[in-house]
Amino acid sequence: MKVSATQKHARMAPRKIRPYARMIQGMASDKAITQLTFATGKAPEILLHVVKSAVANAVNTHELAKDSLKISSILVNQGLVMKRFNPVSKGMAHSILKRTAHVTVVVEGDAQAKAENKKAAKKQPAIKTISADEFVATQKKEQEKEEQELAKEELHKHDAIEERSVETIRDKKMNAFEKTKMNQQGGDSKKTHRRKSIG
Repeated sequence: MKVSATQKHARMAPRKIRPYARMIQGMASDKAITQLTFATGKAPEILLHVVKSAVANAVNTHELAKDSLKISSILVNQGLVMKRFNPVSKGMAHSILKRTAHVTVVVEGDAQAKAENKKAAKKQPAIKTISADEFVATQKKEQEKEEQELAKEELHKHDAIEERSVETIRDKKMNAFEKTKMNQQGGDSKKTHRRKSIG
């Protein structure tokens, strides 16, 4: 089965892309991708983008096995030509032709691999049907679990409040003890300048 992908108006002249197209024609898709990734220049990048797109179309849309894919043909045709000019001396201008290319990659895979790929795909588990009594029982269990968790949380809160109240009582007792001790020893040492009573 043949699957294709096309990029139109690629911003490069066709004659610069064709040598790389000849290089990967007839290769396996994985090998062609590795060759193009390590090749330098803009032309391999354009071809790599189209090859990856063709492989993705074959695998995802037509469900062909990725290992069986080969690049059967690559077409690099002339696209739109944009005309620009370069001003030169004596009021003249030289024309510049900015060429584009239409790149088409055709990938071929085995039909047997498609059938094997379908068999290897895992079957989705069927949706379980539950009776009304089972549904009510599961809901009751969930409610009981929630009630138990709430009761545990309340117990923890109560324990924490008791601990805090015990700590506050201790603090109050300590403060009262310190005040009585200070009064017995003649008051606060910081407040030394007191008015003496006239007797």
